Amino acid sequence: MTIMMDVDPPSRDAAATSETGAGGGSQQEKTLKVHPLAIIGISDHHTRVVTGGSALPKTAPVMGLLFGYQDGLTVSIVDAEEMEYSFADEGKHGGGEFGGGTEDQQAQHKSSIQTKIDLHRKVFPLHEVIGWYRVSNDPDGIPTEADLHMNNGKMREYNESPLFVLMNAGSQEAVSSEKKGSGKEVSSKGDEAREKLERDEQLPLSVYETLVTVNSTEDEAQPRAVFVNLEFELETIEPERIAVEKVFKTQPSLVAVMASSAAASAADASDAKPGKSDSKGGKVDGSDTAIKAPVIPPSGLDMHLQSIQTSIQAMNTRVAILIDFLKKTQSGEIPPNHKLLRQVDSLVRQLPFVLSSSKSRLSQELESEYDDMLMLSYLASVAKAAKAVHGYTEKFRILHEENKRRGF
Repeated sequence: MTIMMDVDPPSRDAAATSETGAGGGSQQEKTLKVHPLAIIGISDHHTRVVTGGSALPKTAPVMGLLFGYQDGLTVSIVDAEEMEYSFADEGKHGGGEFGGGTEDQQAQHKSSIQTKIDLHRKVFPLHEVIGWYRVSNDPDGIPTEADLHMNNGKMREYNESPLFVLMNAGSQEAVSSEKKGSGKEVSSKGDEAREKLERDEQLPLSVYETLVTVNSTEDEAQPRAVFVNLEFELETIEPERIAVEKVFKTQPSLVAVMASSAAASAADASDAKPGKSDSKGGKVDGSDTAIKAPVIPPSGLDMHLQSIQTSIQAMNTRVAILIDFLKKTQSGEIPPNHKLLRQVDSLVRQLPFVLSSSKSRLSQELESEYDDMLMLSYLASVAKAAKAVHGYTEKFRILHEENKRRGF
């Protein structure tokens, strides 16, 4: 039986999904919920492999198992656990395939995956293997023939109908530059800001399931396996939300930063080979490599300023969209939307100091707030000094009364 590979468009497009055959419907039957902890696990796995913080080489495929639970037609992906692609060398004994290698290496690979599943289920007995994930560096983010073969092959040993999650780690800026190079120029700053906003708000994540269909129009009906793109929604619980916020606020430690810096220096030193000729025909000695200054981990102030900078950039993007909307409304390119115009007017009226032609009022408010802050700081210093004097006086009194009692 020959199985052909195809990727079905997202299920929200009813016209496209109706062409999948007798087994495909125009509506998605499953309700898929993805938890942030699973997304963070996938992202962390990719970051460690790319930055050299993992035992795997930087070119190793980033993939793993997805754990969760299923209640009827509602599937929840809760956690992600990494797994090795193969224990064999690439190009030797089937090392280019998932779980390939010699018989001992295949058994070792299968045992390693089963051990991770057993350990996870000891902590979370209600969880089961829902599917698997892979991180792609291709900006298009399309599943491959190998993904379909693996989903219909070895992954069925852990789940009868596994889900496949593809995370696109490719640069979104590269995609936008390709669109500009292909002739799709951005007409205005508002369109560019709108495109950036949509790109930032969209998760680089796609969830697929396989569907086997038969095309009855052909002379020889052959089954065809297709990837159906499923819609999903984010869901979280209170303990998970607290844990995710803790992860976001965690700063990199000095040991981790120094280890990453040492790995980067070692990689740069290996690239500078001794006896290598430069562009001028001279010789470059490998011992004359530049000594890099030690990397200092970001402080709390740096993290706070970076957060503020990100917020300001997001605000500028939204302001550019509003300005573009007002300009198009004024020029008559789009019909006036009075509801949106009232909302914009309400937003503008909340900024009286910024819109004021005279900045004296704003300066007075800033000076008044600054004076209040200085006064509070001065009162705090006076209270602290008074408390210290009171403590010293009390100690002196106790010591003086004790000396009187002893007759000194």
